[in-house]
This record gives sequence, C-alpha cells and structure tokens, in this order.
Amino acid sequence: MATGWIIALFIVGILLMIAASKSGTNPIRWIGFGVMQVVIGAILLFFTNLVGELASFHIPINPVTALVAGFLRLPGLAALIAIKLWIMS
Repeated sequence: MATGWIIALFIVGILLMIAASKSGTNPIRWIGFGVMQVVIGAILLFFTNLVGELASFHIPINPVTALVAGFLRLPGLAALIAIKLWIMS
C-alpha cells in the first residue's frame, strides 16, 4: 500500500473518532498521550543503546519497541532486554 493511502486512512480514522466522540479534545488528548509515550520510550531505548555500546548490545528503536518501553517504562525496557538476550540470541 502506498504511503499516501496510509496517511489518508490515518487522517480519516482520526476524523471518524472525533465525530463519534462528539468532542474534539478528548481523542486528541489520547493521541497526544500516545505520542508522548512513544517519544519517552524512544529516549529510554536511545540511552540504553548508548550504555549498551560498551558491551556490543543494541535494541532497535522502532514503533513497537518504543511503545513497549514508553508505556511500561523500566519493566518494559527490562522485558525488551530479556527478550533480546534469551530469545533472540
């Protein structure tokens, strides 16, 4: 699927969610909360990768890992490290 279609479907989904909730601020607040958690997770992963360079350890920063690390914070980061060490090795 082309990137343009994905962006268009995302925008239409947001507009439908706003129309269904009868309020424009509540869905936007949830979207902002989710984006903030992804950013926090990406920052946690960045610093983990910085420290992990000493031991040649790297966790890829992508939307899924950033979501896990962002929403669960340190337990999520520990889970990602455990997955990387035991399951992926």
